[in-house]
Amino acid sequence: MLKKLGKKITNNFGLKILAALFAVALWIVVVNIDDPLKTKTYTTSVIPINEDYITDQGKYYEWLDGNNTITFKVSAIRSIMAKLTNSDFTATADMEKIECDEDGNYRVPVTITTSKYSSSDVTISSKQLYLEVALEDLGICQKAITATTRGNVADGCAIGDVQIVGSNVLKISGPSSIVSQIDTVAAVINVEGMSSDVTDSVVPVLYDVDGNVINTAKLKLSLSTVTISAQILNTKDVAVEISTTGKVADGYVVTGIESSLDNVRVKGESGVLNTVNKITIPSEVLDITDLTEDLETTVDITSYLPSGTSLVLKTDAKIDIKVKVEPIATKTLELPVTELAIEGLRDGYTMQYGQDMFVVEVGGAESTMSGLTAKDITGAISLSGFGTGEHQVDVNLTIGKENCWIDGSVRVAVVVFGEEPIEDTGTEENVQTQQPAGNATTESSGATDTADVMNGVGNTATDSSEKQEETGTNQDEGTTQTP
Repeated sequence: MLKKLGKKITNNFGLKILAALFAVALWIVVVNIDDPLKTKTYTTSVIPINEDYITDQGKYYEWLDGNNTITFKVSAIRSIMAKLTNSDFTATADMEKIECDEDGNYRVPVTITTSKYSSSDVTISSKQLYLEVALEDLGICQKAITATTRGNVADGCAIGDVQIVGSNVLKISGPSSIVSQIDTVAAVINVEGMSSDVTDSVVPVLYDVDGNVINTAKLKLSLSTVTISAQILNTKDVAVEISTTGKVADGYVVTGIESSLDNVRVKGESGVLNTVNKITIPSEVLDITDLTEDLETTVDITSYLPSGTSLVLKTDAKIDIKVKVEPIATKTLELPVTELAIEGLRDGYTMQYGQDMFVVEVGGAESTMSGLTAKDITGAISLSGFGTGEHQVDVNLTIGKENCWIDGSVRVAVVVFGEEPIEDTGTEENVQTQQPAGNATTESSGATDTADVMNGVGNTATDSSEKQEETGTNQDEGTTQTP
């Protein structure tokens, strides 16, 4: 049995070997015809590695023309090729292997691998591929981030403290040509219409010296965003109160105090603002002792603000103040008695002046006195309590201009007529009064001695024994007072 089988195997053995080889060859041909070997081009992004090698040398690199992709050829059978995509390949550029060609251009060799198939299944082009890079000096800097706002808060509110929550230092690195342009870094929070505190996360913005925004695409920033908070406060308009200390020189008078701002707007918590009514500049700030000319100065009111408040506008901090000082001048004016108003005359009684004119001595600032006329003075007499007969009556005078006053007292002679005599209760005690500018009056009362009145109606009665007292001036703390 075995002999028969062996005989069959060895019979025509050469032909059988040839048939087997032909079958194998035929199988290979069939396979190649059905699933042939193909070549295809792929493209993928290049991933740099060992970048510190460049930065440690104080250099910055970037792909030439911004191109960090590479194209390569792959060979595989059709069935495998159909399953390959660009994402199946990884391209790396080792920066430690950077090289410079004969023309001075820098390039980095690129290695391409795939993890989906073995190298026996997929053949990647054996040609060495490169990516060109541009090198320049590396720029590094640190900038403090400034917190700012955008928009307008609600009516009656103002911005309080605006600050960065956490670190406000931004570290920046990149090409020196860009880093050298950085002037400021700002974080801007939107407060439009806000009436209460607001906090937000914002992207810091880089500006050059001209205020232009710098593109950060090529820069490396230590912070991508920062948290910023803005305090929203209430506001209030308050008056600025100015006072002085000392007295101007003899023969001079303070005619007024001018300031560039009479009111300023302050901000603070509502509980604090409710207690604030004014801002007072201490009197010692404006010393007018022995002044003979105007005092002009600028005062920073920041230190005089009530605790817990601040100015809405920083430009309001400095106020220009002018204390106006002028020489004192005098003038003598004659006024007709017919211009005097008569008060307190009893019903059924009449009166008649004992003179046609009366004289008024006026003192005041030189600029005011130059234009002062009799029409600027009004007067009145009071006959309340006076009986029939001849009297010397004090004249109450008022000046319609500022910074002037009446020097001494003024009396006029009058005769009161009535149906029957009554007890004379009028008083003519001579009280000399000098009033502040714009409201100067003289007042006096006391019994009239008929011996002091010259005989005959129409004569001017003058009491030489009652000499007018000389009027002084007191310029205490920038105001004019009269004894």
